[in-house]
Amino acid sequence: MLSTQEKTSFLRKVSAFEELTDEQLCTLAEICNERSFSQGDKIFRQGDIGGVLHIVVSGKVTIERELQQQSNKVSIMQVEPYDYLGEMSLFYDAPRSVAAAAMEDTITLEMENDHFMEIIRHDPDLLMEFCRVLSVRLCEAYDKIAEANMDKKPRELHKLYDKLDF
Repeated sequence: MLSTQEKTSFLRKVSAFEELTDEQLCTLAEICNERSFSQGDKIFRQGDIGGVLHIVVSGKVTIERELQQQSNKVSIMQVEPYDYLGEMSLFYDAPRSVAAAAMEDTITLEMENDHFMEIIRHDPDLLMEFCRVLSVRLCEAYDKIAEANMDKKPRELHKLYDKLDF
């Protein structure tokens, strides 16, 4: 088990928290619980109610989205140490839009949204930093969507071209 001091040192190296003060990091470390997952374990399933941010201490996690039209999954990203998943659930208690599973034995620090909300009520600067982090993630998602659509447009044009009668 990591001590509060070890958690604080770890959190200092996580990009989402690099602008925080030592006091803010220590406060966050105190509300984080360590959790272990074996390879193949589900960290959460698509459709589960959120409420927990996971910060990967060791191991690797895959993020997948189940497709409604098909019975398969699309891998969205892999999360490695010093990165995190489930950050939207700190602010939004909707069902999870993706699933997460440990690709190898993994340890995470869990931060529950109830505890996080108590902290940001007393420290609005922390909320501002998280807003910045979420904005960056949203921009990255838009970029991925744009890249995916760029790949489809030439195929769609080719199909239309094939339908033309010359």
